[in-house]
Amino acid sequence: MSHFNREMRGETVVMALANPPYNTLRSDILEEGAAVFAALAEAPPTGGVVLTGQGEDFTRGMDTKVAATFDEADAERARAGINAFCAGLHRLPCALVCAVNGHAIGAGGIMALCGDWVVTADGDQRIGLPEAKAGLVFPTVAQAILDHWLDPVWRRRLALSSQLLGPQEALAAGLVDEIVAPETVLDTAVRRAGELMAQPGFVACKRQLRAKANAEIDALMAQ
Repeated sequence: MSHFNREMRGETVVMALANPPYNTLRSDILEEGAAVFAALAEAPPTGGVVLTGQGEDFTRGMDTKVAATFDEADAERARAGINAFCAGLHRLPCALVCAVNGHAIGAGGIMALCGDWVVTADGDQRIGLPEAKAGLVFPTVAQAILDHWLDPVWRRRLALSSQLLGPQEALAAGLVDEIVAPETVLDTAVRRAGELMAQPGFVACKRQLRAKANAEIDALMAQ
């Protein structure tokens, strides 16, 4: 059973994370996601990629019930899975637009930071990084993504307080780029992906913009 449902919208690939009811993550799902995005990187779609969640959530992060049973080997596999999945998202050479259709918590916040553009719904969903409250630390690649793409003040606030933000606060913090009506989130994200890819210099500019972060991520993954 795949946890990433693929749909073509014109030339854009829509990948929907599917693990009901909350689209929580486990090691096997993270490993599958890493493989899915590695394959997309090998043959980037001309209309870019949209990442969303199936149902009412983007993702609520790691499955805490599963994580509570981890021994050290399980915890290491989960950290490696998060690193590989986030690295795959970040390295994607074409446009990646995140359609945050609901809660984006923990790893969901990191996934959003990997996007070139993030669209979210005007609603009561929350976005944030409550790892401290959950008794977790950020895996190394996730931390590198935070360091490169989240304003230092907001990085301190969110990482240390576990505060969860509503859409307007998330926009101010730089976690999202656009707030739209809930029923238009996916259509808007697909349109934005196409608009980004329609720019002749987009791929080259993205490669240049991400070069330092990708080099750091590559070094971390090689350790």
